[in-house]
Amino acid sequence: MDSRLESSKRKRAKTDEEYSDEHSEHKPLCKYGENCYQKNSYHLQKFRHPQRNPVPVVKPEQELQVKEKSGESITICLMSSGSTGMKEQETSEANGTSSSVTAEHGIDNQESKEDDSELAHSPLDVKENIKHKFLVEMPDDFFQFWSFCQSICQQNTLGKLEIIELVGPFELLDQTQKKSKPKEKSDNLLTQWRFYYDPPEFQTVMVGDLSKGYHIGYFRDAPNEMPAFVGSNTESEGCVLTPLSDNLFSAVSQLLSVTVKKVDPFKKSQLTSLKKQLEDWANKNGILIEPQNQILKKRKKLMVAKTFYECGIVVPVDKKTKVGYREIPETSANIKKICKKIVESQNLSEQNKNSDSLQELVTYVQYANDESDYGMGLELGLDLLAFGGEVFHPTILHLLGVAYELLERKEFSVILKAHLNNRRRLATAKIGN
Repeated sequence: MDSRLESSKRKRAKTDEEYSDEHSEHKPLCKYGENCYQKNSYHLQKFRHPQRNPVPVVKPEQELQVKEKSGESITICLMSSGSTGMKEQETSEANGTSSSVTAEHGIDNQESKEDDSELAHSPLDVKENIKHKFLVEMPDDFFQFWSFCQSICQQNTLGKLEIIELVGPFELLDQTQKKSKPKEKSDNLLTQWRFYYDPPEFQTVMVGDLSKGYHIGYFRDAPNEMPAFVGSNTESEGCVLTPLSDNLFSAVSQLLSVTVKKVDPFKKSQLTSLKKQLEDWANKNGILIEPQNQILKKRKKLMVAKTFYECGIVVPVDKKTKVGYREIPETSANIKKICKKIVESQNLSEQNKNSDSLQELVTYVQYANDESDYGMGLELGLDLLAFGGEVFHPTILHLLGVAYELLERKEFSVILKAHLNNRRRLATAKIGN
């Protein structure tokens, strides 16, 4: 054992040059190729990097440098570490480094075993940094929107309007570029802006009116896929997730169109100017501002079931055999009635009696799983999460845990467990249970 430890230490001590690609024909090719800027010795030893540039070259449209401006408030701004959502989540730093959620929770990711402190603070690999912490990869429009926000910060044309605030992965991006140490452990980052009804498939990146819990984020059908759409939810109004667009620019454009109709003439002028800036920037960079109804049409063609979230689920279904999904043998209205009776039970005995109908549905899910119809368990599990109620948490963990495992969406299980361990409402106004 000691000899292996010594060997490991010697490998870590070698320079990057000794891990060059001169004699690395048999190494697997790094998926990031010449665009990979990692300096971690483990990574360099394990993967080939043909034509790797010693100094990273960043294309103008990918420029993510932050030019700080003090004492100014902008329409689209970064949430500071002292803001409402952050205060609720603040924890002590873990010796200046962030724990690895992927390694902690057993996700099969070899690179998660690398030196996390190096990965966490490297501004050269921001995409991998965010993926490492949030377990999902951000799409191109996320970084493009960041660049747009920096451009309007520099122009300082927006006065003191505050429409939305960038949170979650945007905050980590900001910390990374400023080379500041993260103030959250990785597992807390998973729940930092996770609102009460949010499923693991949804990742918040913007918040609006926090008194109502309005937030915008990406919805993914699988953690290893790019987002299916950008959607929104208002926590105080329930679980429904509304698809808005396929990129942040289009989503914010819609938000501005709605907001313009509700403000005074002075703010209306400023918001109209902002909307034009956003759309001009998007057009210049080839980003499509698409109507919401087109997104809804595309989504309906793909989803196999609506769920209480109403944005639907997508699972692999064999076109010939139809194996992959089967309907729950109960209507959505009746499932809600079953859930309501369970939640309103006066005592444990009554609760157990009222749970018989739900347990029967869980049994049907088990039969479906045995016959590879994994979508049924995913649907029922998400319905229970969307309905709300701590009494359902064990059943949700079981149903979705199995579904995510069978569908090879294990990262969602990690997010789900973190959420249910710290599930609370983030809307600041008092709302019903």
